[in-house]
Amino acid sequence: MPFQFQHYKPEMQAQTTLINFTVTRDGLEDQLLAEVVKAERPDLEELKADLTKQQNDFKIMLKRLEDDLLSRLSSAGGNILGDTALVENLETTKKTAAEIEEKVTEAKVTSKEIDEAREYYRPAAARASLLYFILNDLNTINPIYQFSLKAFSVVFQKAISRADPADTVAQRVVNLIDCISFSVFQYTTRGLFECDKLIFMSQMTFQILLMNEEITPAEVDFLLRFPIKPHVTSPVDFLTNTAWGGICSLASKDEFRNLDRDIETSSKRWKKLIESECPEKEKFPQEWKNKTALQRLCMMRALRPDRMTYAMTDFIEEKLGARYVENRTMEFAKSFEET
Repeated sequence: MPFQFQHYKPEMQAQTTLINFTVTRDGLEDQLLAEVVKAERPDLEELKADLTKQQNDFKIMLKRLEDDLLSRLSSAGGNILGDTALVENLETTKKTAAEIEEKVTEAKVTSKEIDEAREYYRPAAARASLLYFILNDLNTINPIYQFSLKAFSVVFQKAISRADPADTVAQRVVNLIDCISFSVFQYTTRGLFECDKLIFMSQMTFQILLMNEEITPAEVDFLLRFPIKPHVTSPVDFLTNTAWGGICSLASKDEFRNLDRDIETSSKRWKKLIESECPEKEKFPQEWKNKTALQRLCMMRALRPDRMTYAMTDFIEEKLGARYVENRTMEFAKSFEET
């Protein structure tokens, strides 16, 4: 059983030290950032490692000087100023400490410059960390879905090597994000049942859009929970009472204000949309066609819930690209490369 699901009695916790080795999203992001920079700018990562070692050496040296000084002071006689060796040692320690402090200050400046250069690649690491935790949550759908961090790291590193080159760092990062996302998508969907693939793709799309702040958690929550106003009667013959309850619930939100009134007053236009064979391909009447993709998805859920599978697929295609929804045959050679 994973550590995060274990619960220990208070008396056991009082007598032991529990160490949680569970990876966190921020922690994994930093690890993956190091991997990206190591691949893209090995000079930076090597310099950062050298600086880290140098800083540790400085700390050790200062500690030794301090211990040596305290030892001499404790063994000195009553007349400390008369102890020439001790005074000289004090001067040497003071000078050495000043030199170390100066070098530490210089190292901090250099370290800051390195960190600023490394930050350019953080979006790629952040996307990869997000994707791993989406994979890690798939076992809530089916316990057989287990993905190791080691296997994920292999996919991640191969994606970095396959990403298209670019003339600028900004474009290179875009290419890295694109290749990492699609590589993880391919790797994951090969191991999912067909009935679970749309759930994974939807979660992946929502989480990416949330990270990019293109949608809000409240909008996603509303779509998934979709509260329906009870005890209402549909005023139009092409919508059930349940569907009308969903419309009324939507109309209570600022983004959908007067939606219920518009359906009543422009019933012919809405009826044509709702009775269409593929309503998700049609444009919504009047100003409603200008709503965001997620808001249109909310309306589709109320109007034609039976078409949500197709509407969700179109939403994924619009946001991530057609290759995420195309049917592809499994390439065993490619699968073997990633083992």
